[in-house]
Amino acid sequence: MLRYIIAFILLVHGLIHFMGFAKAFGYGDMKQLTVPISKPIGALWMITAFMFIVTVVLFLFKKEYWWMIGIVAAIISQIVIIMSWTDAKFGTIANIILIVWIIFDWKNHQ
Repeated sequence: MLRYIIAFILLVHGLIHFMGFAKAFGYGDMKQLTVPISKPIGALWMITAFMFIVTVVLFLFKKEYWWMIGIVAAIISQIVIIMSWTDAKFGTIANIILIVWIIFDWKNHQ
């Protein structure tokens, strides 16, 4: 059950990253995001969103290498979150959950 909760949190976090992309490219009215986002950074938000989705799929299918994409996604995610800190700081919680889960999962495989 915990596995599905973690997957859900990561999926939602990944989907939220699409908001940064939408803000940068002017898709929709993103009143929640007050800090301007450039198009290159918006593209990074989108790439990160896809990386989280891939991480969730690999995680649910119990692929041993899921954490490799997950850790890169968390690092890039944290970088773009810091760039939009006032709007996105709570995304740090999902990144911490992912990193803790990766450590937990890695220790269990040792």
